[in-house]
Amino acid sequence: MRAAVSMHDSPFFHGTWNDTRCDQAKPYICKISSESPPPTPRPGDGQCLPFWVPYGRYCYYVYDGKEGFSWPDSQHYCQSHRTELVSIHERADVEFIRNMNYTKYHHIWIGLTRDNNFGWAWTDKTAVGFLNWAPGEPNAAFHPGQVAEENCVEMYHDGRWNDNNCMQKRGFACRHRQYYVTDDGGNPVFPTDPPNPGGNGGVIAGAIIGAIVFLALIAGLLFYVFSVRGYKLSSLSLPARQTSRVDVPAFNNPNFAGESDT
Repeated sequence: MRAAVSMHDSPFFHGTWNDTRCDQAKPYICKISSESPPPTPRPGDGQCLPFWVPYGRYCYYVYDGKEGFSWPDSQHYCQSHRTELVSIHERADVEFIRNMNYTKYHHIWIGLTRDNNFGWAWTDKTAVGFLNWAPGEPNAAFHPGQVAEENCVEMYHDGRWNDNNCMQKRGFACRHRQYYVTDDGGNPVFPTDPPNPGGNGGVIAGAIIGAIVFLALIAGLLFYVFSVRGYKLSSLSLPARQTSRVDVPAFNNPNFAGESDT
């Protein structure tokens, strides 16, 4: 069984890889990383839905079946369990999801989507404070024969992110807060995260961009007027105010000839 990989050192294939048998004797090389491992969050003390995996104060479910699903279908599955597609806020979250054995068939959809303000937003409305794009992403690439834009985000096997057509078939990951109580029907009551103070960041960013564009247009117009057309500030003057005599009928005296009484 060829379950191992070796690197060629011959002149013609130098540096390329080859799958080989595990029982062959070969030189080897080791690597030690100087980076600190991401911290593990403290375990929560709540409950998870059946078969969901706890991590910190949240619970996760990763679909890794052979059949893939579109982003809308993946989101529908999560919401049918009153949860959302996963939002990711630190490196430790990435590594935890990578270790949940989802790499067998697909990349996975996550809850990041393009918003209406030239940015990205999580479907659970948490703040976008951590991004892990693959090199060259997001690129909003055009796919011949497809009309959909790359408005949804998938996570690669290595944990990096890529924007893609939302109708592509992928695996997916859902997340919910650990719960402590149930309602009268026995359904879990999930706590809610505090309101996102940066939830209007996309709106603010859009307003700033709009203001910059407006000022750039004004600056371009002024440059055209004064540099291209040759106008000078001294040549710009307001029109002189024209005055005229106004007769007021109440003060017209037919007996007055304009001569003085003296």
